[in-house]
Amino acid sequence: MRRLVVMILAFAPLLSFAQPPSPYKTVSLEDIFVQWNEITKNYAPGMSVMQPQKIRFVAKYVSLPQPCSNRALETIFNTLAKPDVLKQINVNHCIKLESASGKVVIAWTQDVLVPGLNDDVKPNADIEIYADLLAYGVGTDRSRNMPFMMVNRFEPK
Repeated sequence: MRRLVVMILAFAPLLSFAQPPSPYKTVSLEDIFVQWNEITKNYAPGMSVMQPQKIRFVAKYVSLPQPCSNRALETIFNTLAKPDVLKQINVNHCIKLESASGKVVIAWTQDVLVPGLNDDVKPNADIEIYADLLAYGVGTDRSRNMPFMMVNRFEPK
């Protein structure tokens, strides 16, 4: 028993260097479409707001950040009873991402990330995205269904 205690004490400092598990679930962008198309297959056209999910995926970075409206984002946060989120962070830009199968997503991007995206990532390069999946848009043309997400972090690949 004494040896076990000594071993635990010897390795205890190493445990302090261990990183906590990431709150972001690793998925593919394609899997998001498949999962949410299945969930919403009987829904009428519109926006399905969900409990936010922290996701991480790799996609093709199609376009540099562009100014975009955040009205739908305001609606999402109001629906989630979090109307003050956009007072705490600025989100006035969007980027275009593409899945491995060619499905395109327009994602809101926190303004603080825009300089890094402009400097560190080239269009058509792969990028790892850390985002909050907030809602899913269901269209009358189901091929136009789209996840609504806000990018919080990125890593060039």
